[in-house]
Amino acid sequence: MLSATVEMLGVPLQMAERSDLFAAPRHANMALRRREIPAGPGVYTWFKNAECVYIGVATSLRSRLSTHRRQTADLSRSTLRASVAVMLFGVTRARARSRPSVMTPGEIAAVNAWFTDTEVAWIESATADDARVLERSLLENRLPPLNLK
Repeated sequence: MLSATVEMLGVPLQMAERSDLFAAPRHANMALRRREIPAGPGVYTWFKNAECVYIGVATSLRSRLSTHRRQTADLSRSTLRASVAVMLFGVTRARARSRPSVMTPGEIAAVNAWFTDTEVAWIESATADDARVLERSLLENRLPPLNLK
């Protein structure tokens, strides 16, 4: 959990708190079981080849990470999965997130395959507001390539 010293609404976090996410245990995506993911709020990051490629926030880590990990043809519910499609194929974000999906089966297979050797880490937060503050701070200091603006 984030410490009680976290100030709300954008006040910078102490450096140790910001780096906790990068020191958190990493879990191989394909070996991770849903029940191993906490149900509460928090911040998470995805790693590919040991590099941070995405930072996200969740009111329920279990629910949000399950959405990213779901290997379906629908990329519209996962900003991360849609961002992978944008990176791999140079498609627009709107195309990657369209519903129903207009991505080809081959493109979807490539997005799914991209996740096979990824790792995910997270830290729980006391509240969803704490998680949003931490995510904002992390993104201000490090904008991973798949956090598209």
